[in-house]
Amino acid sequence: MESILTHQLSFKIGPKTILDHIDLHVPDKSVYGYLGRNGAGKSTTIKLLLGLLEDRADAIFIRGKSLKADRSAIYANVGNLVEAPCYYTKLTVFENLKYLDIIHKKGNKRIDAVLEMVDLRKEKRKKASTLSMGMKQRLGIAMAIFHDPQLLILDEPLNGLDPQGIVEMRNLFRMLNEQGKTIFLSSHILSELEKIATHIGIIEGGKMIFQGTKNELLGQVEREARLRTSDATRAAMVLNNAEFSVLRTEGQTVVVKISGDNHFDQMIKCLVQQQIEIYGLESHNADLEQIFINLIARSND
Repeated sequence: MESILTHQLSFKIGPKTILDHIDLHVPDKSVYGYLGRNGAGKSTTIKLLLGLLEDRADAIFIRGKSLKADRSAIYANVGNLVEAPCYYTKLTVFENLKYLDIIHKKGNKRIDAVLEMVDLRKEKRKKASTLSMGMKQRLGIAMAIFHDPQLLILDEPLNGLDPQGIVEMRNLFRMLNEQGKTIFLSSHILSELEKIATHIGIIEGGKMIFQGTKNELLGQVEREARLRTSDATRAAMVLNNAEFSVLRTEGQTVVVKISGDNHFDQMIKCLVQQQIEIYGLESHNADLEQIFINLIARSND
């Protein structure tokens, strides 16, 4: 089952198209990283998923239910953090969660457990207005997960956190995912998304330009492979004949441009079949940040 599914989701403000026929497929129990430049449509998508903007076309389905038809039932099992955390500034950290407990009736043990998860137990008696930016962000996440939802929708949840806080949030998201929660999050910290995301969606100019598993994304980009062989001249000839892109030879090393993991495997197989011995190889994958930049540039060509 998919935790989030949209069918041709579109949104306009006046004549301007913000989202253009977006088909989101967020698998159940995944960590889905939603990427895009400022103004690409990420926050608009999230606001539509949370009902903060109206979807007039009935294009959004959460855990198999139409958002338009079953809004109350859906949101009972969704936690969210959008742009900046919402809390009562004159209440303490504990009192903010106690206020939520009037609705969810989880009890003080749940409050303490959640504060432990986000490392705010020592601050439970402090007023929310006195917290640092990072601690306010932790409070927002605590409020999002308090009622133990199956789906979390988080817009820039790492904002304001110091490096230690980012590591702690990463570990929290992993723990929640291991408990079977689906996490849909946007973030500008691509190095962190690379560490925790199982799936990636990339939006540019209101259109989806990639959607799939993280490994599919990392595996399809072009990169250089360097192979040290028994006969570089013959290896280059064999690979050229097999329509591989040989960039150059350096002594006994052949440098080849490959377009993904399957392409890499085919290249090795081709050389082995021609009885060319391979003494060493290097292939450096691009990181998520570089892939993101390349995809955005390609989509605008």
